Amino acid sequence: MEGKSFFLQYLGDNPKMRVLDFLMDNFALDFSLPQIAKGSKVAYTTLIELLPKLLKQEIIIETRKIGKSMLFKANLDSPIVKALFAIDLKLSEVMVKKREVSA
Repeated sequence: MEGKSFFLQYLGDNPKMRVLDFLMDNFALDFSLPQIAKGSKVAYTTLIELLPKLLKQEIIIETRKIGKSMLFKANLDSPIVKALFAIDLKLSEVMVKKREVSA
């Protein structure tokens, strides 16, 4: 489990969660699909399959277009994304406390 974020350790390591984890870790930035695939370690074709659902659920949003590439980022206005951030923060707090106690 080392190397994985607490988010992935507790909520599951699957392509959708890896994409969400990557975009949440880099919430201030927007990315092209190849950048998201590389950063989240998800196959590009898998990301293409996930994209319509993530957009429909308003978890990610299109931010701008550069050349032929659309850029995307986590939708910080979405209640779902806000809840995921809260869960991520709480998991991190709990794990830090656990490590302090065991040290």
